[in-house]
Amino acid sequence: MAIHDMATEEAKITTILSCFPHDPSLESLVYIPRFRQRLSILSQWSITPGSRVLDIGCGQGDSSLALALELGPTCHVTGIDTAPPDYGTPINISQSQEKILQSSLGNRLAFHNEVDAATFFKRLQGGSSNKGARFDAATACHSLFYFPSHASVASLFHELAAAGIKKVYVAEYDHKHTLPSSFAMMTAQTPHVLAAKAQALYYAYKAEADVFKEKKQQQQDHVSAKTGHEELPLNIRAAPDVESITRAAAEAGYKVARQGKFTPAEDYLEGHFETRYVRGERFEARVRETGLDKEKEDEILGVVGEVRRAYEVMEGNKVDKVRCMDVWWGEFEI
Repeated sequence: MAIHDMATEEAKITTILSCFPHDPSLESLVYIPRFRQRLSILSQWSITPGSRVLDIGCGQGDSSLALALELGPTCHVTGIDTAPPDYGTPINISQSQEKILQSSLGNRLAFHNEVDAATFFKRLQGGSSNKGARFDAATACHSLFYFPSHASVASLFHELAAAGIKKVYVAEYDHKHTLPSSFAMMTAQTPHVLAAKAQALYYAYKAEADVFKEKKQQQQDHVSAKTGHEELPLNIRAAPDVESITRAAAEAGYKVARQGKFTPAEDYLEGHFETRYVRGERFEARVRETGLDKEKEDEILGVVGEVRRAYEVMEGNKVDKVRCMDVWWGEFEI
């Protein structure tokens, strides 16, 4: 990257950080790499400046904020998420979004929580059958991994198509490890691939478990999130691969207009954090306590074992941090 481009990127990240509530002590470890990743994705998408964008699965607002900065003063970004406002720790979704809306970029943004795309479109005023026409595009930036099922991903594309949204931009992990520099580097991505697989299996089988146990676990998660007594788990769920995403889009009438892949920067540690959670005692305990069939429990724990072994191989190659798997991005259009 040229010196001028690096200076421009750093200026953008400084602006974003000034608008986003965070612990300054974690800037170098978490927030700067995270926003640099978002900006890398947006540079690939190349959405037209000034666009009106619906940001799917916006969470605390990091992707929405990056969009608002990159698309300029005449844009408007509406972020939606199914999570409740008090989800997240130590700063919850509501607190984060409120800070963003009060920031210098706040007038370019709006947020709606506890709502999926179908419900959001139903709530839009006017009663038009083409309610999505007020949006030039929809985006899903590292959010489809956290959808509850592959069916819900397919449903999203159908809702967007029915609403008349002509362009959809997606960026998601590719389930692949392709770092070419050395075998050691390739093995550094493997634990992330397997950690995503373990979590996806867990949530798929968990959905089939007893309803009472499901509610009890959700209550425990909620208490942990509010008290902060435990580290809030990362919540990969469906973890659809590229083929699943493109198939779901095609079934809703979308075709791939452009697509590409890239390997996240070395300091982007989301894969490291996710792997640490899966190979730790808490995830294994959760699997055992959910009440799954023994065969399903063993399958998940078998993958956990693979994660741990892959991590040991990585360390044996003198690599101390898990690298994120590759990221695939696509532009879909009706």
